[in-house]
Amino acid sequence: MSVAKLRSRQSEITHEVIESVMHLTEQRDELTLLRSLQHSILEMLPGVQIAMVCLASDPDGHWVTDTACPMPTPMFPVSDGLMAEIVSLESEKLIGQCDDAGQVYLIGSLGAHDDRRKAIMIRQPKWNDADLRIAHGMLNIYANFARVLFDSERDTLTGLYNRKKLEQKLGEMLVGRMRGKNRQRDGNTTDYLAVFDIDHFKRINDNYGHLMGDEVLLIFAGLVRNTLRDVDWVFRYGGEEFVALVKGVPPETISLILERVRSAVQDHAFPQVGQVTVSIGFTAIAEQTLPPYVFEEADKALYYAKEQGRNRIFDYRELVASGALARDEHLSGSIELF
Repeated sequence: MSVAKLRSRQSEITHEVIESVMHLTEQRDELTLLRSLQHSILEMLPGVQIAMVCLASDPDGHWVTDTACPMPTPMFPVSDGLMAEIVSLESEKLIGQCDDAGQVYLIGSLGAHDDRRKAIMIRQPKWNDADLRIAHGMLNIYANFARVLFDSERDTLTGLYNRKKLEQKLGEMLVGRMRGKNRQRDGNTTDYLAVFDIDHFKRINDNYGHLMGDEVLLIFAGLVRNTLRDVDWVFRYGGEEFVALVKGVPPETISLILERVRSAVQDHAFPQVGQVTVSIGFTAIAEQTLPPYVFEEADKALYYAKEQGRNRIFDYRELVASGALARDEHLSGSIELF
């Protein structure tokens, strides 16, 4: 290859790399970031195949595919041997592995925790040094940007998702519902938004100090997260107020789920503070058109719980039906999507 052609090819590769990095760093949520990573690797290495998986540890300690964790569709089946390699991965560690068909796998960790493993497997019959450098480089770029994205979506104290992430997820749910997606799985399930507010939290700060107040927030966040299901989303909305998106449950079940949270908090012995209670308001995610409308409904039920003595749970729809609350017409309606 002549020097001119070599320089031209190098320029093309540089342009492809810049374009891939630009596209990767435009993403603002984990799933689209993973899809962009897959697209970029396939564009740079058109001969490879990719599979991404998310594993979770079940109560018996076995690792199984986490269906609540959305991932791009894999391009090949993942064997038990590869599953074992993923579980053994440390964060950002890369290894090569040959399968029986002679394919060589590059396995990269996309996140490793005590009960979660995310990984990408890239395979082709033979790897050369240039392909390995490209694959390693793309995975490192992903890892660096994923950390930035992770930090932007999380509350710094509790590690839960923040208000910004809540608005994004709730907006996606409402748009999907209006477009005919994310409908009820059957005729008797729906999604709910619940607002939690720690009772008399100001007294805790005043009597025990803000450091102990932060400890209460941390413990409370863990109780809510551990009591709800993996498919549910938990957010810190601000101060002592938290929000959960509880997905796909029957109307008669939602109160039982939230009662488990209320009881878990009430029965927990908080260090130095002792007993802490929580008030909860919730509403079904149905015909509302904007995220603030959903939150306002649940918030009205929460404040009703506060007025009734705290440490209680109320459903906005039931309060309206009983006449305890007046329905605000601006909180529901329909809009047309283009």
